[in-house]
Amino acid sequence: MKYFLDFGAHKLEGLAEFTEKLNIDKEWIVQSYEPNIFVYDIAEKNAEKIKDKYKKFILQQKAIMHENGFITFNSHKGCWKDEEKTEYLYEMTTGGNVLDFNPHMDIGNRVVFDSEQIEVECIDVDDILKEICESDNEAEIYIKCDIEGAEFVVIPRIIESDYIDHIKEMYIEWHERMWFYEGMEGIHEKQRERMVYTRNLQKLGIKCFDHT
Repeated sequence: MKYFLDFGAHKLEGLAEFTEKLNIDKEWIVQSYEPNIFVYDIAEKNAEKIKDKYKKFILQQKAIMHENGFITFNSHKGCWKDEEKTEYLYEMTTGGNVLDFNPHMDIGNRVVFDSEQIEVECIDVDDILKEICESDNEAEIYIKCDIEGAEFVVIPRIIESDYIDHIKEMYIEWHERMWFYEGMEGIHEKQRERMVYTRNLQKLGIKCFDHT
């Protein structure tokens, strides 16, 4: 069986993209995860429209991490166009993150986050892989990972997993820019980590793609 794991599902826009890209259909099981309470209701409504496209569809309000438990999630309600905060972009919901330093803006597009810190449940990515692979020893897993900086703890956990051989492709949006508060050296350090993790995944036979 083929599985698509949607880490950082937001409003399921990414799932719609990959349904077409990977020809995901009733031969696939889809598992989506989105912890942001300000977009989860929309994701649930969108899920009702598309769930019958797949053999099985699961949507959970959890953050993907390297351990189980609860964590403070910086839930974005929306954003301002710039640091002057003269224009609020109501139509733009940017997501959120679990970073303890809680970056106030995205230096890529310069928007300033309107966020609220909320405790959410988090799930160990290895537990997800274990549950799938121990019930289906022929599982083929495809992952979209857009988790706003948490990939720097989640990807190493995946690399160490006993179930890594089941992963065929990974589509990762990297967020090293979130470390801008440490200056360019902070960003460059995360870029180096990114290169190491990507090489390690490729050595393990996983096809890696940048997702934007």
